[in-house]
Amino acid sequence: MDSESSARSNGFGGYVLSYRKPLAAILIAITLFMAYWAIHVPIATRFEDLFPSKDPNVLLYRQYRRQYGGAQTLVLMLRVRDGDIFNLKTLGAIQDLTRKVDLLPGVNHNEVFSLASYRVIYARAIPGALVSRPYMYPKLPKNQAEVEDLKKTVMTHRDELAGYVTYDLKGAMIIAAFNEEGLDYKALFDAVQRLIGQYQDSNTTIYASGAVMFAAWGYHYLPRIALIFLFSIVLIVVILYLGLGRRSGWWAPIFTGLGSAIWGLGFVGLMRFNFDPVMLVIPFILTARDLSHGIQWHGRYYEELDRTDDKMAACAATANVMLRPGLLAVLANVAGVVFLAIGDIPLLKQIGYGGAVWLGASLAMVFVFQPILMSYLAKPQVYSWRLQQGEPNRPTAYRSLVNWLERIPVTPGGIRSGLVVAGIVLMIFGIAASRKVPIGYQTPGTPVYRQDAKINQDTAEIGKFVPTNMAWVVLEAPNFPNPQNPIATKTLRMADDLAAYLFDRGDVLAVLGFAEIASKPMNMLLHNGDPKYMALPDTDALSGTLWFFFFSGSAPDEVYTFFGRYPSVTSMSIRLLLADHTYARLQRLRADLDTFVKNRVVDDPDLHKVQVRYVGGDAGLYLASDNVVRRLNSVNLALTLGVIFLASALIFASPMAGILFVIAAIMANFGAFIYMNYRVIGLTIDT
Repeated sequence: MDSESSARSNGFGGYVLSYRKPLAAILIAITLFMAYWAIHVPIATRFEDLFPSKDPNVLLYRQYRRQYGGAQTLVLMLRVRDGDIFNLKTLGAIQDLTRKVDLLPGVNHNEVFSLASYRVIYARAIPGALVSRPYMYPKLPKNQAEVEDLKKTVMTHRDELAGYVTYDLKGAMIIAAFNEEGLDYKALFDAVQRLIGQYQDSNTTIYASGAVMFAAWGYHYLPRIALIFLFSIVLIVVILYLGLGRRSGWWAPIFTGLGSAIWGLGFVGLMRFNFDPVMLVIPFILTARDLSHGIQWHGRYYEELDRTDDKMAACAATANVMLRPGLLAVLANVAGVVFLAIGDIPLLKQIGYGGAVWLGASLAMVFVFQPILMSYLAKPQVYSWRLQQGEPNRPTAYRSLVNWLERIPVTPGGIRSGLVVAGIVLMIFGIAASRKVPIGYQTPGTPVYRQDAKINQDTAEIGKFVPTNMAWVVLEAPNFPNPQNPIATKTLRMADDLAAYLFDRGDVLAVLGFAEIASKPMNMLLHNGDPKYMALPDTDALSGTLWFFFFSGSAPDEVYTFFGRYPSVTSMSIRLLLADHTYARLQRLRADLDTFVKNRVVDDPDLHKVQVRYVGGDAGLYLASDNVVRRLNSVNLALTLGVIFLASALIFASPMAGILFVIAAIMANFGAFIYMNYRVIGLTIDT
């Protein structure tokens, strides 16, 4: 009892032990409260959470996504090995796939496009009228002669079909947009795989890509990821036992680490944050960090127990000696994630706040609850284990290795000098690597999966033939018949100049605007198919007439594809098809649009009421997130290092300690930068 009283009067550890009952009750109550919320964490993927909510690109996307198409798309490419797609069997497969994609869970039925879709139309002249009709809806060609007629029609309108038929005529696309609320990615993945299995054969290969498939593959891999994590947990327990298993009670760090995880998950559930399976590695890393604090505390506890042979005194002494380094370690961990929340990306905010609570819980669970737990448990008994104990006066190989490693930093010699030189070399290469860390996506797929993963291979294969990444340019202007309305000749001519300029710049592979799809082809047909009239109409009245002819024969709501505010004609979309969404390409596109608007639109008195807004679509979303990640990476690193320096200098009352810890943290980051450069991994919302 004397030793217990002495321990309780000894500093921080003594305070914890003196009030261990109320403190334990409070911590257990909080843990139970958090456990309730932890089991109510919603497992879901919210596409919008990946992008900065206040960025102009994102605001533009949200305003018009229901009219001009959402970014949650599925892209299927059916490609034949021999011949081309113009045969009855392949055309039938395209029609069947289009219909069955329209039945997939969560699909937007007004946003399913293919050669067999009623939404993909062309203009045709008939006696006394100009009409618009689908290419292959509702019926297939009945014989080979009709197939050849369809092929000629497709060849005539090849530019308008750039996103649906490959240029070599061996492939066809089925593209569908999905509603972003409540989408069941696992059910969608299974349904798509069934379609592929049903229609793929020795001469036909079907590739699947798009934003929904990037997420859906994560749900498909979820059981495999869970198995990997289970194996990792078992490995952690084995390593923990090898390190601390010479005494009973070695499992305590698992208990406190689990408590920290419950606090973190509970906070996520309490705040109604979503738990995205693709980000599953993050909570695993956070839990590993919490476990490491508990393991270090427990190792020191055993050392104090060996020294004092008194459980209470060892608990108090360990709590005292581990408080300052533990506080610094937890603050460094928290600083590493909490500053992610200063960005405008909801997912990073959730990771920042949730991660801060998850890691910060170690202060309570490890440095308060763990000494309380050990004070209530029986004094740890030493097991007879040669790996740890060895024979009297004869250290084991394990202990000898540890002693040798401990001597390296404080013993002059070649090894220590070599480590210093290696550190300097790492700093040099790290500085160079940090200046060249690429921003954004560097390949057509996603770095979430390996480059040889099926989703990345399919994405790359589709990108060889058809541009699948889309950017919008939206023209907002007065309503018809104002001479600056979107279908006025001067406005259409500006849009046509924009298309020509972007083609010349090289990053845009196709432009799908009203001028390209309707005005020019309809004008040519009106003049008996004379190719010289494949141009914009001469007058606003004729332009309005062509607009009426085109949409009078189109599918219901087709007009919204180009004019999002119908029946008013005050907004018009111009779709730009890109080969990929790499950051360099998106930056060039943005710069080209800035230059065009400055030189062609701003100073034109005939267009002073026309507002050109960009970049919308999925390309605009990726550009917005890449811009935030670029800024956030530098700011987050600077703030984290600043916190580490201040915390180290204050806790250890030594600025030199702060400098040393900052150097160590910088070297760790440089190691990551070197690896990212080596693997050509860009900084994205995923990485």
